[in-house]
Amino acid sequence: MAGLEAAALKLGGSVAQYAARFWLQRRKGRFERSASLAELAEQELGGPLKRRNLDNLVDRVETLVAEQLAPVLESRFAALPDNEVEAAVLAVTDVLRQVDLSDEALLADDADPEALARRVRAQFADRPARVALAERAWPLYEFALDQSCRHLVQVVRYLPAFQPAALAEVLARLSRLEDLLTQAPVTTLLAPRGTDHDTEFRQTYLRALAKSLDRLELLGLPADEQPRLPLTVAYLSLRVSTPVGHQHDPLEEPWRGEMPVEWAVGRTGRTLLRGEAGSGKTTLLHWLAVTASRGEFGGELRGWNGLVPFVVRLRTFAGGDLPAPEEFVAHGVRAISGLMPPGWVHRVLHTGAILLVDGVDEVPAARRREVKAWLRQLLDAFPEVKVVVTARPAAADQGWLSEEDFTAVVLDPMGPTNVRAFLQRWHDAAESAGVRADVATAHRRLIAQLERPHLRELAASPLLCAMLCALNLAHRASLPTSRMDLYAKALAMLLHLRDAERGISALLADAEKRVLLRDLAWRLTLANRVELARDDALRHLTAKLPAMPNVTADPEALLTHLLERSGVLREPVPGRVDFVHRTFQEYLAADEAVQQHHVPTLLAHAHLDTWRETVVMACGHATARQASELVDGLLDRAAEERRHARRLRLLAAACLETVQDIDPATHTRVDEALRKLVPPRDSRETSSLATVGHRLLKHLPTDLSELSDAKAAATVRVATLTGDAAALPLLAGYARDPRVEVQRQLQDGWQFFEPERYADEVLADAPLCQGWLIVRSLKCLPYVRRLRHLKELSVYADPPEDFRDLGDLPKLDDLMFFGNPDRPMDLRWLRDHPRLRRLRVYRAHHFTGLATLAGLPDLVELGLSQTEPWGELDFLRHTPRLFWLGLDDTGTLPDLDALHDLPELRMLVLTKYSGACLAATRPLPEVERLALFDQKPELAAVPTAFPRAAYLNIRPVGQADLSPLRALPLKELILQNYDGADLSVLDPNTRIMII
Repeated sequence: MAGLEAAALKLGGSVAQYAARFWLQRRKGRFERSASLAELAEQELGGPLKRRNLDNLVDRVETLVAEQLAPVLESRFAALPDNEVEAAVLAVTDVLRQVDLSDEALLADDADPEALARRVRAQFADRPARVALAERAWPLYEFALDQSCRHLVQVVRYLPAFQPAALAEVLARLSRLEDLLTQAPVTTLLAPRGTDHDTEFRQTYLRALAKSLDRLELLGLPADEQPRLPLTVAYLSLRVSTPVGHQHDPLEEPWRGEMPVEWAVGRTGRTLLRGEAGSGKTTLLHWLAVTASRGEFGGELRGWNGLVPFVVRLRTFAGGDLPAPEEFVAHGVRAISGLMPPGWVHRVLHTGAILLVDGVDEVPAARRREVKAWLRQLLDAFPEVKVVVTARPAAADQGWLSEEDFTAVVLDPMGPTNVRAFLQRWHDAAESAGVRADVATAHRRLIAQLERPHLRELAASPLLCAMLCALNLAHRASLPTSRMDLYAKALAMLLHLRDAERGISALLADAEKRVLLRDLAWRLTLANRVELARDDALRHLTAKLPAMPNVTADPEALLTHLLERSGVLREPVPGRVDFVHRTFQEYLAADEAVQQHHVPTLLAHAHLDTWRETVVMACGHATARQASELVDGLLDRAAEERRHARRLRLLAAACLETVQDIDPATHTRVDEALRKLVPPRDSRETSSLATVGHRLLKHLPTDLSELSDAKAAATVRVATLTGDAAALPLLAGYARDPRVEVQRQLQDGWQFFEPERYADEVLADAPLCQGWLIVRSLKCLPYVRRLRHLKELSVYADPPEDFRDLGDLPKLDDLMFFGNPDRPMDLRWLRDHPRLRRLRVYRAHHFTGLATLAGLPDLVELGLSQTEPWGELDFLRHTPRLFWLGLDDTGTLPDLDALHDLPELRMLVLTKYSGACLAATRPLPEVERLALFDQKPELAAVPTAFPRAAYLNIRPVGQADLSPLRALPLKELILQNYDGADLSVLDPNTRIMII
């Protein structure tokens, strides 16, 4: 290292000497290579004080250049022997002596250091000093020459021409030189031309991306009526579920699986977000991109501020190569991509960025392995990048990216609170757009209609909820209660009624619009695409017109009309055309398949998840004969193709949701196929099987006693997921089964049914989990008193609007919920629940009323998470019975000595801690189980702070130094996100689990 530092100083000195020498000769108009700097200073500067100013300038340049070069030299050439380092530097200084930096020479190279370096190499390629270098020293020579040319040009361009009498004044005004050189980037492989414009382009890109994406399109309003509704204002935080089970390692973070989506994304860093059509996946990615662009994250995502987001829509690459990093900007904001400095995206990804990848399901199934490989290569090259990937569940199961350390979560349907918020914001936006309707009356009317169960089910999807809002605003009639009816009425409204009501003349009749849109939708579906070039759309439309003799308008005018007035087709970016939502494409493609009798084509593609919804909706459009042909064909393929048999049988059963009329013999065949699918083998089969709906119920066993634990639990799960009242008698029979997994599934299912009836008919006499009940929806709380075997109550739900609504709950033992990361959480309401034994409150901005915890004498488990760092932990001194404790962000605390007042403490979970805090903590020998969750685990002080920790969980471990852990009496060590850390330093008797 000393040799490299000396090399950096020597190069810095050479740059400073030669730059100053050429600068002093500048006014003469010629360069005398034989003249030294001392001789020139004697000629130009008469007195010693003036010469001292020049010496100071040279010293400053030398130091600044050396400080720039030293870290890079040490990182790249540390293995090079000192004698070879010295030889390479001498070769460079020898060349620098001869470099011509006259104005003419600089102008010939456009004052470009790279051009200067090329000229120098060409001029001095055969110098003996260079030839004498060892081969492995040549890279250092090349690098040092490049950097010297860069700094020479930077200094010479900055130093002004002068007259001798003004030299002292010029030297006195050169205070900005330090800033100039500090900001002058070192050229590297990632920055071949430096990083002079990185900051400026970053700001330009972030502004453009935020402006492009910060708009929420309200489905149901045509383009000219769309309000400028900022996405960041209208955004609704949804909830997700994870595959975490009820029982988990006590050292894991103590949430079971239902959580705000921002919490899940912020906690994992790599997230596979799965959700059905219209569940809000793309909206979430756009919100993440806009919020990151403006640095406005709060709560658990606060640490993402400062990261640059890149949005990649996989549908754009469904038929071509996946994008290289340098294409990310052009894909997101094409208009400014030409301004991007070379290598900028790579530099950003190396320092940390956010990659938002939308639509795995929009890539053909045959190419998804390629998508996975593309992601793996990106993350191998840029491991610090945060990633969120979206997909429909059928396209990517929960383990699809597990090898890449992704956590899979599923977007849950909107609950009543979210639906109410969605309705309010949609109608507010419609009113702001100046819609000619009584918006307030329409809003009240829709709320009243949502009391109907089928409409409540539809409204749980953001997409379908938006359709209901639009239809309700346009009509006062009763709203549809099936998907097919809803899509049909929404299309009729978008294609015709709204223009008709406004007296707007149309180039096309409603039926003619539908014909053209069907054709485009079918062509996209055949190509496994969801968007196409505008020119291609125009070509397809032109090809269709000869079959439409009553349409005489110009094709370009027709396409423009469809884009502007249909409300279904759009041009999201110039030159690209797609449907406003993929569901409309699937609906119209299904209609085209039926109209043109493309049943054989549907059957040939039926095993592909990208065609599933098109096949289901084709049955809804079909005649009885066509529906029978399609469903029979699916079952025939299932009998012949074992590989796809299960998927095809499930699809045949799902088709019965939309079919209006079908051959009874075909219906019987579907029933026979369903018998082969039940009972489900385990929980992995429940989601796909539940899509069949209530028709499945008659095939489920009435008695679970002959089934294994896994099959029994999965059977209950499928029955509850139907949400159909016809499942209640079946579930009531299952409720007599005392197995814990069966009882847990029964409890989880409560939220899907009318709560009072479920309590009376299913849970009233259920044994529960040895008397323990977990409630996951506040709407169920009023009825827990009806459960005769209730001994212990846990509530894991969103917080109520008023905590007094929790009421006088019997036996409330355990409470867990998520707060708002932008608001404080007052805990004083806990005084009404003194019997609490377990309390976990996450996602608060900060807590007030912490002294209330002293009034909970039975409290043994406590988890508190706030976005503000903890200032003190004195409140813990009054909770002496704590056995388990979880805390967020203790890194700013001087120590954890407050924990010494917890004599019963055995388990401790720390998230975002610091090594300094642990090092200053007096030993806590009582702690036996310890979990440390932080982006950069600091382990050196762990044995001192927790000398008797026998069970340890670390996430992420990465390549952390594990050697300090050998001092612990470790029995078990769990390593998450392991990346090659040396395990040989650990005690061989320690049980190690890598997950």
